Amino acid sequence: MINIFKKKKILVTHSGSFHSDDIFACATIELWLKSRGERAFVVRSRDESDFQSGDFVFDVGGIYDAEKNRFDHHQKGGAGTRDNGVPYASFGLVWKKYGSSLSGDKAVSDEIDKYLVQPIDAHDNGVDVYKRIDENLDPVTFQDIAGIFHPTEGSSPNDFDQAFREMVDLAKKILIRVIAQTKEQQSVNVYMR
Repeated sequence: MINIFKKKKILVTHSGSFHSDDIFACATIELWLKSRGERAFVVRSRDESDFQSGDFVFDVGGIYDAEKNRFDHHQKGGAGTRDNGVPYASFGLVWKKYGSSLSGDKAVSDEIDKYLVQPIDAHDNGVDVYKRIDENLDPVTFQDIAGIFHPTEGSSPNDFDQAFREMVDLAKKILIRVIAQTKEQQSVNVYMR
């Protein structure tokens, strides 16, 4: 039975504007904690003391240390690159540690990394993975959708926090569906062999 009085884990990311990598990093951690019967509280801040007190810190803080649940990629030299050249952003760093556990299978996790995680990480790091057929025609990415949800000029910091929360809730729904569909596809592929 889940202890409803269990202390919430503190998740810390940067305040202000948000990007698809911090949205999905947060969603992944929250889903992983929920799968373990734990709860989360998100702090959006640029205050070093908040970074120090967080149980999970992502996309801020200048440290990548998976053992200490520190998942930033903005430090000098970044936080590593995949074999195919796609650099890690915070979503990829979090997914690398928790994706297999959350999805229940390394093959499923690896497929989701290729399908969802890498394009988001690439975009956040300024790597274009889309081949354009017309220089005036761009794909609509999840980051574009996140940008649509950014509050308008003159909004309060609370408006940004509320919009971030809405995007994390959407990202959690997307992750749940992508995991379920990828598992289903993996089982069909195994059956067809």
